[in-house]
Amino acid sequence: MKYFYFFIFLINITYAQYVPQSPYLQDPSRAIPYVDSCAQFWTQVYDSVNGGFYTNVDRYGNVIVNWGTNKDLITQSRDAYGFVRAYMLTGNQTFLNMARHALDFMYAHAWDNTNDGWYHSMDKYGNPINPTDNKTAFDQHYALLGIAAYYEATGDTLDWSRLMEGYSSSETHLWDSDAQAFGYFDNGSYNWTSVSGKSFNATVDAITTNVLALYLLTGDNTYKERLIQLADNILNHMYASMPQQAIGFVEEYSSDWSWDNDETMTIMGHVLKSGWCLGRIDQLLPDTSYISAAKGLIQDVWDNGYDHELGGPYKDFNRQTGEMLMWGQVDTAKAWWQMEQGVTAGLMMYDLTGESQYLQMADETLSFFMTYFVDHEYGEVYSDRTRYGGQIWGLEKGSSSKAGYHSIELGYYTYLYGNLFFKGDPVTLYYQFIPLDTDREVRMNPLAFADSKYRIKEITKDGSPYNDFSAETRMLHLPAGTGGEFKVTYELTNPVYAVNDKPAAPDFHLNQNYPNPFNPVTTISYSVPERSRISLRVYDILGKEISVLVNEEQDAGRYNVNFDGSSLASGVYIYRLIVISLRKYKRLTKWQTRVKNG
Repeated sequence: MKYFYFFIFLINITYAQYVPQSPYLQDPSRAIPYVDSCAQFWTQVYDSVNGGFYTNVDRYGNVIVNWGTNKDLITQSRDAYGFVRAYMLTGNQTFLNMARHALDFMYAHAWDNTNDGWYHSMDKYGNPINPTDNKTAFDQHYALLGIAAYYEATGDTLDWSRLMEGYSSSETHLWDSDAQAFGYFDNGSYNWTSVSGKSFNATVDAITTNVLALYLLTGDNTYKERLIQLADNILNHMYASMPQQAIGFVEEYSSDWSWDNDETMTIMGHVLKSGWCLGRIDQLLPDTSYISAAKGLIQDVWDNGYDHELGGPYKDFNRQTGEMLMWGQVDTAKAWWQMEQGVTAGLMMYDLTGESQYLQMADETLSFFMTYFVDHEYGEVYSDRTRYGGQIWGLEKGSSSKAGYHSIELGYYTYLYGNLFFKGDPVTLYYQFIPLDTDREVRMNPLAFADSKYRIKEITKDGSPYNDFSAETRMLHLPAGTGGEFKVTYELTNPVYAVNDKPAAPDFHLNQNYPNPFNPVTTISYSVPERSRISLRVYDILGKEISVLVNEEQDAGRYNVNFDGSSLASGVYIYRLIVISLRKYKRLTKWQTRVKNG
């Protein structure tokens, strides 16, 4: 029954104009001081004597000694990621130095020099705790998160070598190349003599922590093909399991992808994250199956696991019964990282589709998060809140699952998506590229887009203009010996297009074309408030006019116009409606069928 309503939704979408209420979407640059406050909090967790960052941290930034003075692997990597993103938004060198400290501790103590792979946890001095415990895909993937971010911001060859060492280890020990059961194993013994299981974490976390970043950084087809295979895993296993669940999808599997029915929990953040990943892959490698599944995943949370009264996704459910898992609490719970997925998935999907329910989800979730999760007195965010924003479980800021990652990533993407694609305003990021002995062409891809939807507007190097770059391809040229601080400003390639156009009359609507993506014909529908001269035209991504669909006076009412793109190449196009002094823009994508490997 759930999927019946999902398909009805796809066929009969109605688009109501939604006006965001969160100050952080009205002015996305407010995310910068928020990120700064989060990063400042984590600086006090650094152990200046022994190195590394403590894992268990209370509300005030003190180590929770009775929880242990351990320094977990994912704490170092997630803190490094957070510090890098904070540097990129603020230009504060202290944050980049802190990221360096976290990675240096990882390299010195967390790598298993005998067997390959990363240890799960170290004591305060860096000695591995339980070094013969199993190694998990979760740890092996997340170890690369901070390394990839640091390399993106600096081009440091040390970090590239460690990134490749970690990635190669996962590929060697965890990747199952079986033609039918391909994917990452979930667990391996400490010396890799045995591996087992498949899971959400082994699959989707590979995309978010390293594979997508590696493809954006290099353009190498090796990572492209791995992305396609991981997307297939989501489609053919997680997404494919949804019709037989009351909510969500199966998250745990055997090695051959048989369902593990001993584990019936489904997590709303995982469902949203899967949709976010498929959407980002679709932006790089357009495929109707990706965008349809992304819509289905997010719609499931919107329909069954979202708080429509107060905003934000709920936490955990029994996938078979649809019952919310209360974990002994009277009130329902929301988690900080799942709120991040509601914001990032919502903003990305709103840009991708133009459907306002995604903007509403992002806006409502962001409002709840900034009001109730953020500690406006001591900085950073709490782990969990009740449905109404009250305290639940504790006030800790760091634990085995929480560090400086999700809180800062939420601000980072709010700034980028919000300014570029909601407001239509430029964004600026900082990079500190080290000089090398050879020429470099650096791919500048803070957001996943294969086309030139956004471009480099301008660059300064150490405060002076720097012009050795290609704006449209977002390629920065660094001659041998060139390094320094690069301040890079990005803008929309077609500056007349922004998802958030000026408020329009109540009866003035431009709906998303259906189908979208299309091949070769699609229908554009719109409504006008009074008899007026109507202009409906199609442009390519650079603003060149492709087709005039309507240029005449029309009476008030709703209209459908077919657009035949048979003569067009695959890619992204823009259509613009002008009625009186009002105008709106939306995107449409022409696609060709691709043959996918694996």
